[in-house]
Amino acid sequence: MGDKYRYIDAVRLLGGADPALEALVSTGTVALLPVAGVMEARGALVKLGAELLGRWREWRPGSTWRSRTDRFEAAHAVLVVTAYVEAVDTLDLPFAPGELHAGEGGGRHYWELAAPLCPSPHTSFDETVAAVRAYYLGLGQQLLAHVRELGLWERLGDHDRQWTAAAYGDELAEMAVLRYTDRFRTLARDVPEFAFWAGIADHQPSLPGMAELERLISLVATGEPLPERAAALDRLHQAALVRPIAETGALPIGLRLPTLAQAYVTPQFRAARIAPGDDPSGDAWWEGHPIRSDLPVFLAGFLTSSAAAEAPLLVLGQPGSGKSVLSKVLAARLRDAPFLPIRVPLREVSAGAGIQEQIEEAVHHLSGERQDWPAIGRSAGGALPVIILDGFDELLQATGVRQSDYLMKVARFQHEEADAGRAVAVVVTSRTAVANRAGLPEGTVVTRLEPFGPDATRRWLEVWNAVNADYFPAAGLEPFTLDVAMTQRHLAGSPLLLLMLAFYDADGNALRREPGTLGQAELYERLMTRYAERALEKLHPREQVARQVELELLRLSFVASSMFNRGRQWATVEEVDADLEVLLPERRREPAPVRRHGGGHEAVARSFFVHRAQVVRDGEVLHTFEFLHATFGEFLIARLVASLLRELVAQESSLVLTGVHDGLLRTVLSWATLASRLPVVSFLQELADDPDRWRAVVLRLFRELDAREDSAIAAYRPWIAGPQRRYAYYSANLMVLALVCAPELRASEFMPGHEDVVTEWRSYALLWRSQCALAEWQSLVDLVAVRPVWSQDDLRELHLKLSLPDLWEPAPYSWSWAGMDKLLTIAQLRRQIMFSALPDEGALLALYVDDLRRPEVRRAPP
Repeated sequence: MGDKYRYIDAVRLLGGADPALEALVSTGTVALLPVAGVMEARGALVKLGAELLGRWREWRPGSTWRSRTDRFEAAHAVLVVTAYVEAVDTLDLPFAPGELHAGEGGGRHYWELAAPLCPSPHTSFDETVAAVRAYYLGLGQQLLAHVRELGLWERLGDHDRQWTAAAYGDELAEMAVLRYTDRFRTLARDVPEFAFWAGIADHQPSLPGMAELERLISLVATGEPLPERAAALDRLHQAALVRPIAETGALPIGLRLPTLAQAYVTPQFRAARIAPGDDPSGDAWWEGHPIRSDLPVFLAGFLTSSAAAEAPLLVLGQPGSGKSVLSKVLAARLRDAPFLPIRVPLREVSAGAGIQEQIEEAVHHLSGERQDWPAIGRSAGGALPVIILDGFDELLQATGVRQSDYLMKVARFQHEEADAGRAVAVVVTSRTAVANRAGLPEGTVVTRLEPFGPDATRRWLEVWNAVNADYFPAAGLEPFTLDVAMTQRHLAGSPLLLLMLAFYDADGNALRREPGTLGQAELYERLMTRYAERALEKLHPREQVARQVELELLRLSFVASSMFNRGRQWATVEEVDADLEVLLPERRREPAPVRRHGGGHEAVARSFFVHRAQVVRDGEVLHTFEFLHATFGEFLIARLVASLLRELVAQESSLVLTGVHDGLLRTVLSWATLASRLPVVSFLQELADDPDRWRAVVLRLFRELDAREDSAIAAYRPWIAGPQRRYAYYSANLMVLALVCAPELRASEFMPGHEDVVTEWRSYALLWRSQCALAEWQSLVDLVAVRPVWSQDDLRELHLKLSLPDLWEPAPYSWSWAGMDKLLTIAQLRRQIMFSALPDEGALLALYVDDLRRPEVRRAPP
C-alpha cells in the first residue's frame, strides 16, 4: 500500500479546478479539511470526482513514465474519497442532509484526506479493500463526532442516536466500499494499470509463458518508439529469446535444445513486502504468503506503480529455479516503450564498483559501446529504465560482507535518480539462502520462485518432445513423459535439473529404465560420466576411456576448486592452468610442449558443463571458465572431497605404522569454508557411502593437526594466506566433514584427552572467527548447531550437528556460558572490546549494560 497523494494534490494534478473545493481548502489545510465544510460542498465534490474519473483517457498521455504513474495514483486517491462522499447521501437518517453543516461547533472536526490507499501488486485486492474499509471507518468516527456536536443531536431520541451511530460506522463504510469496488472494477476494464495493481487482470492469458507480459505491457505502451540507441539495447536483449535455453557442448546428433522463448515456463511464486525484522531466507516466513500463478500480471503491476522507482524488487529462488533465465526473459519481453530493460549479470562486472559503473560496464559488454549512465538514461526518452541485477548471491560471495549493504546502495541510487528527475526501477535476483545477509531497504518487495508442479513440468516436456519429435523415433527412443519425470519428483521441480533429466533420458531412455529414484548427486555423476565418455570415445582406444573419463572429471573438479578457493563463480584460464600444473600429477608428467599447446584447460573448454567466456574486469580482458550452473561446480567439489576421503580410508586400512597422507585434501580445503557453499555439504551427505569410516579418518586428522607437519602442496596458492589462516580453514572444514558423517558428535570426540573440552572448543571458535572471512565465519555459525551439556551448574560438554537446510535456533543464553568465576567489570569489558575491535560485541555491551550491573545475573543457573 502506498500513501502517495493527498486528496487536494490529486485533484490538482488531474486538472480539477473547483471554486467550492478551493474555498474549502482555505478553511483548513491541504491535508485536513473541516467535516462541516466537506458536508456543505459534497455535491460539488461528487460532481468533480465523477468528472475527473470520467477523463481516464487523458491520464496516460505524458512525456515520462513518472508523470503517467502519478496520474494513475492520483486518480485512485480521488476515487477513494469520492466513493465515501457519495455514500453519505444514501443513508436514511432522522434528519435532513443539509443539517450536517448547520449549527455551532461545526468546524471543530476534520477529515484527514491525506492517505487514500493505493493497491499494490504484492497484495491481494481483498487486502486493498480491507485497508480502504479501515480508512472509511476512521472518517466515520470523525463524522459522527461532528454530528454529536450539532444542535440536531439533542432532539434525537435514544433509538435514533443508536441508529445514527451505527449508520456512520459500519453501514456507511460498507456502502462506501461497495461504491469503491464497483468503480474500481469499472476503471480496471478501461485502465490496465488499475487491473495490474490489484491483480484482477484476466487470469486466462492469451499468450504462453512470459510472452503474456509482453502483451500486457503493450496495453500500456504510449505508442512512441524508443530512440535508436535505446532500441539497439532492446534488440540485443531480445536476441536471447531465439538462442538455446542452455549453452552446452556437443549434443548427440539430432538432439536439439529448445530456444528460450519456446522452453521458458512461467513459475509460480509468492510475494510480500519486507517489514523490519523479516527474514525471507527461511521457509517459515513464506508460509503465510499464498502461492500465485500470475507472474506476468504481478510484474506489470509492479513496473507501473510508483513503488518500482522507490526500492528494488528482490527475486529469490533455490539453485536451478530459473532466476537467471527469468532475468533474460524479462529483459527480452519488456520491449519498446514504456520500458528500457538493462540486464547486468553481476558475475561479469566489477564487484567493487558502484551501481552506476556496473550498469555502464554491462552495457559495454552487451553492445560494445561505452556510454555513461546519464547518457543511457537520456536515451530512454520517457521510458522507465529497468535495471536487472542478476546474481546478487554471487556478488555477495565474491566480496563477503563488503556488499551486505548493496541493496541499500541500490535504493539510494534509485532515490538519487528520482531527485534528478530520472526515475529508475531495479530488479535483483539472488539465492534464497543469502537473503538474510543483506540489509533490505524499507519498502522492498520480495518474491520467491516456487518449484515446478506437475502442470509446469508437463508444459516443459511438451516443448521438449515437440522440438525432438524427429530425433526420438530415429534413435529408437520413447519421448520423455511426465510419468517418467515424476519418478524423480525431487529433481523435476527444478527447471535446470529437469533439463538434466531430459538429457539423461535421451541417452537410451536411461531414466525410464531406472528401477528407483536417483539422487541429485547420482544424476550429476551419471550425466557427467556419460558426456565425458561420449567426447573421449572419439579420442582414445576403448580400453583407455574409463581412465580418461575419471581424469577428465578430476580436471573439472580442480577447476571447481579454483573458483571455490578464490570465492568466485569463475576462474581465468591462467588460474586454471596454474592450478592444474601443481594439482594434477598427470599434468606434471606431460612433456612441456604438450602442456603448452594441449593444456588441461583445452579439455575443460570442451566440457558440456563449462562455459568459456571473455569478459573485461577492472579494465583487463580476461578469458574465464564458468560452470553453466553453480551446482555443477559444487557437485564436483563434493565429488573430489569424497574421492580423497575414500583414498584416505583405504590408506588407513593398509597402513599400520604410518599415518594417512592428507596432502591433497589439505591443499584444496585450506582456503575457503565448505559451510559457505551449502550445496557442497548436501552433496557430501549424499556421497558418504561409508560414513563411519569417513568419520574415523576425519576425526583422526583433526586430533593430529598440531602433531603433524603441514603436508599441503606448497606451490598451490589461490590467494595469499599465512599458515595460521590455512590451518583455520582446514580445521573448520574437517569439523564440517565429520558432522556430514554423523547425526550428532560431541566436542570431546574432536579433542580427546583434553580436560577442559569447552575451553579447547572456544579456542578453535576464536581461531575460525579471527582467520576466516566474516561471511565464511557467519556461514559456519549458521550451519553448525551447538548445544551445551551441563553437569550440575558446570558446562562440561558440547553437542554438535549440522542444521541443513534451515538455520538452527539457539537455546536461551545463560551467564554460566561465560565460564568465569566472577563477572568482569564494565570497564574491563570495554577494554577487551576496544582491544579486539569487534563491533558485534560492542553492540551487545550497549544492549545489556544494565543487566550486567545487576548482581542477580552474575551466576544465573543454566
